[in-house]
Parts: sequence; C-alpha cells; structure tokens
Amino acid sequence: MRFVIPILSLVALAVVFVWVISSGQLNKTTVADKLSFLADSVPHLLLAMFIAQVAAVFLLIRFRGSEVVTNVVKMHDKAVEPKPSSEQVNTEWVLDALAGGVIVANQQGVITYMNTSAEKLTLWQRDKVLGEHVSHVLKLEDLQGNPIGEKAFETNILHPNYPLQFGQVKLYPRIGEERFVELNTTCILEHCKAVVFIFRDVTADRKVINRLYRQASRDALTDLMNRSSFEQYVEQLAHDTSALTRSHVLASVDLDNFKIINDTCGHLAGDELLKQVAQIFRRSVRRSDKVARIGGDEFAVFLEGCGLEKGRTIMESILTELRNFRFSWEGKVFSIGASVGLIEFMPASNLQIKQLFSDADKACYTAKALGRNQVFIHAEEKREQMSNQRVHDWSKLLKDALREDRFILFAQPVVPLHTGRNQSFRQYEVLLRLPFRQALLNPGSFLPVADRLDLMTSIDRWIIRKALEMLAGCRGDNNNGTPCMETRLMINLSGQSVQDARLFPYVEQQIKQFGIDPGMICFEISESVAISNFVHAKRVMNALHSLGCHLVLDDFGSGFSSLSYLRELPLSYLKIDGNFVHNLVSSPVDAAMVKAVHEVGQVMNLLTIAELVEDGETLVRLRQIGVDFAQGYYCGRPIPLVQLRDRLQSERGVDVKAA
Repeated sequence: MRFVIPILSLVALAVVFVWVISSGQLNKTTVADKLSFLADSVPHLLLAMFIAQVAAVFLLIRFRGSEVVTNVVKMHDKAVEPKPSSEQVNTEWVLDALAGGVIVANQQGVITYMNTSAEKLTLWQRDKVLGEHVSHVLKLEDLQGNPIGEKAFETNILHPNYPLQFGQVKLYPRIGEERFVELNTTCILEHCKAVVFIFRDVTADRKVINRLYRQASRDALTDLMNRSSFEQYVEQLAHDTSALTRSHVLASVDLDNFKIINDTCGHLAGDELLKQVAQIFRRSVRRSDKVARIGGDEFAVFLEGCGLEKGRTIMESILTELRNFRFSWEGKVFSIGASVGLIEFMPASNLQIKQLFSDADKACYTAKALGRNQVFIHAEEKREQMSNQRVHDWSKLLKDALREDRFILFAQPVVPLHTGRNQSFRQYEVLLRLPFRQALLNPGSFLPVADRLDLMTSIDRWIIRKALEMLAGCRGDNNNGTPCMETRLMINLSGQSVQDARLFPYVEQQIKQFGIDPGMICFEISESVAISNFVHAKRVMNALHSLGCHLVLDDFGSGFSSLSYLRELPLSYLKIDGNFVHNLVSSPVDAAMVKAVHEVGQVMNLLTIAELVEDGETLVRLRQIGVDFAQGYYCGRPIPLVQLRDRLQSERGVDVKAA
C-alpha cells in the first residue's frame, strides 16, 4: 500500500494528458495559449490529486490496522503451535549427542516417542513401535541376567519424584548381539503422565576398560592371573561369610629344576617353559578354580568350595602331569617337577590374607625341605609348629650325623642284562640314609636342606671315606691264586663337590690310604650338575679319570642338551633317567627316549644303565632295546653296606676253602 499515492498521481497526470490530446487543444492554440491553458488547469489538477491521496491514505490506514491484528494473532498461534520441522531436527541432534537413545512411554506403557539413536540401538523403526508397549521394544537386563525394564517403569510410576540410575545394563536389540548401555529413567509431565528411558551405548568403552583391566590383572607372559588380582580375588571370597559351610583350599607351587633350564638354555627357554606349565595348570584344575603366576617360577592355585582331600587329589594330579611332562628346547629335553604347599580355610571377616599366603608358602617350603616333588599340607597350629621346628633343627641334626657317623650307607646292585657280557666284578650304587625317630629318611628328605646349608661337600667326603673303607675291609689278598669277584662302587657327587677344588686331592689321598684300585670306584655326576657347572665338572672328571676312576653321567635324558659336550667328558657309562624307564612299557614316547639314549651310548662307546626298573616287563623291554645294565627294586633292593661287606667276605672265605 505504500506505493498507492505515487501511482494515483501518475494516473491523474496521464488522464489530463490524454484529454488534452484527444480534444485537439494542442493543434488549435499557439505556444502562448498552451502555456496559458496549462497554468489555468494546474489548480484543478492539484485539487484532484489531493482528494485522491486523502482517499488512498484512509484506505491505507484501515488496511495496515487489519494486517497488524493478523500478525499479532499469528504470533500468538506460533507460541502455542508445534515448532517447525527444522527445529525438530535440531532437537533430535541435541538428544542424540547428549542423551543417546530416548524412548517415552505413557502411563499405560505405550511408546509415544523414540529418537534416532534409540532406533539405531534397538534396531526397531520408529514408525512401527509407536503405540507398542515399551517392554516389547526395550528389552533390558542387569549384569546378572535379571530383567529390569518393566520393574524400572513400575518404580517410576510409584515414585515419580525419584529419577532412577541403573549404571551399565544389557540391551537386547531386535536382532544381533547384546549391547551394554548406561540406563536412566525419570517421570515427566504432571502426575507422571509419561516415563522417559534414556540409554547411552557404552559397549566400546566397556571393551576398552575390560582390555585395560585384563592388562592390569593378568600376567603378561602366561596370561594367568597376576599376584595382585589373585590376592584380591582370594581376599574377597575369604571374607565372604554368606556361605560359612564352604571351605576353600589355597596352594602354593614352586617349580623344581627351573633354574637349571633357565641358566642352561637362556631366558627365552625359561619363558617358554612357564607358558607350557601354565597350560598344564589350566587343563588340570576345575572351571571354578583360579591359577596365578606369583613371580618367577612360583604359582598359586585357589580351589573354591573345595575340601582338603579333594584339594590334595587335584594338586597330586597336577604333580603327576608335571612329572610326565618333557620340555624340549633346541634339541634338549628336560624333565621338571614341583613342590606344593596346601592350606584349607573357612571364610571369616577377620581372616588375615597375608598370613594365609604366608602359611601356604611355609607349607611349600616344607615340601621342598622334605625332598621336593610332593604335596605338604599346612595342618593345625601344633602340627605346624612341630614341622617348622623339625625344619629348623636340620642343621644340628645333619652336623651331628656327620660328627657321630650316624649316616648309614646302602648298596643297590646294578645287574648286567646280557649273559654274554663277561665281567670280573659286581657293581653297586652307594645310597645314603639318615636314621631319624625310629625311621630311615631317604636322601630326598634331607639333602635339599643340606645343600642350602652348604653341607653337601662334607657329606660327600664322608660317603667317599666310608665306601673306600668298606672296600678295603672286604678285600682279599688271594695269595693262593684263586680268582675272586671284585666289587665296583658307584658314588654320587653333588654340585657343591664338583665345584670344590679340594675334592680331587681328598679322593687321591683316600685311595692311597686304603690301598684301593681306582678302577673299582665309579663317580656319578648328574647331567644337570654337569651342564650347569660344565667347566668345573670337566676339570674334576678329567682329574678323576687320570687317577683311574670311572665316571657315570647320571639322569641322562632329563637335560638332553647338545651331545657335543659328551665328547669332552671322559665317561664310561650313561645312566638313563628313571622317569623314562618307569613309563617305558606304557609310553611310546618314553620308549623312544630310552632307545635314543642307548643309541647315543653305542655311538660313543659308552655303556648304558637303566634305573627304576620295577617289573619284569620293563626288564624284557630293556633287553630288546639293548640296554647294558639295569637297576631297581626288581633287580635287587638296597641293603646296608656293612651287610654287603659281610656277604663278600663270606663268599671269599668259601672260595678259599674250595680252593
């Protein structure tokens, strides 16, 4: 309307101009007349234009007034009508970015709204779920598997003023795998006319957190639990008094011979061994049990809801698996074992976890002190005090046995397996026993303690002196020329003695003192000792060989390292590791190992001895393989060395009378 007045003015001028031309006034007058005519017409023209403009202004005022009213009405309508679609899109963006999935349900549980994020998480289309019950679309469970969707809705209806936070829960979409979401619910509108479900996807975050937790709670090498996470787990169950009738068993495990493998083959081999041992633990325990690597070659096992006898059975089965296990590394084969300490306990709120682990470690230490490769149970306090006291008294007990000659020597025969072998001597291995409380302790019961107390050199010298004394006592002069059967004794040397530079002078002095033929003495050195102390072993073995003594490499096959070192040692015998011989009949692998060791001996012109022969079937199999000698209970039980001396002396007496 703002252009009406100018337009009317132009229209008026146009009308006047047209009238002048059509009337012929311009043709009838002169220029002066034209100007006079225009001057007379101007007032009338201005008056007409003024009247037209007044009318236009009146009409304009009326028209603009109605337009303002219309605009006010429209503005009011905008305040009450829904927002335009573009603003709705912006709201969706805000909800998706800040809240995640949003679903609104009325008091009857019927869905009235769902945003885009909720569509993506539930995989339900928005236009298909509007009007559906929320429990049909939003399937939620807590981490224990309990449904919580309907419970959350009902709780909000009953308590509209209290928003609910559920933390992380499981969301099951229409198709596909479950997802983890953080769930919040609250009422909106007066009298809780609607309930809002807000859930944010945290599946990716949870995976990252779980991966970080796993890295923090697992041993990087074996993927077993580490010490920290294991102790936390045990502490949690140890203080859980909700099931007081359930007992648990904690086991402390320490590998035997690990240091030899680690030092001989390097840390890569040690790491690989630990990985394979971890697999043995996993296979041997129950699904509910936990296994951890505490550090180095130390492991721990937690047997949940397990009695003492059941725990012993489980750990004994693990020990059996470890005994039968052979670790191979770059052509070398090793056997291992373990010492296990057990403790049974009941959950209690005041239970001291550090003391619990300490008691299990003490039981493991006791198992080592009693000979390794066994299970020791931490019993009631008095029995444990007696056991600890016995361990602490080892030093005095062993020193007294050396000083007072309390040790007893036994001899076990080493018999030939082939009748065609002509021998003018009999062979026996010298074994050590210790009398203790009306019993005889095997070497495994006290020699590990003696090794820790640095008493092995003294014990070895005691054995050498007593053995040579026995040979001198049963020696016959045989002046009448009657042939007699000589006796060869095999004496074990410890790692400490191999490294003792004064050992050879002592042996030489004892041989001269008793006048013994050095060829009737054979010294045994285990393969593990020879490998780990090779320089010292080679030195002492060459010295003893130069003196005329024979040498045995004991437990051959347990280390089975590079055979090149055998050429550098002046050996006469290879003694096959008894673990292979014990399972010779039942295990094709062990049979192959025995055969391989014997073939090595043949190539290097060495005689082979199989130990731990306990039945006739094994003996027959050894003969078939071609092994030269056998030793074990089936071939002959150990007898005291004094009885052997008396028997030899009596045989000599009979031979003399017959002559």
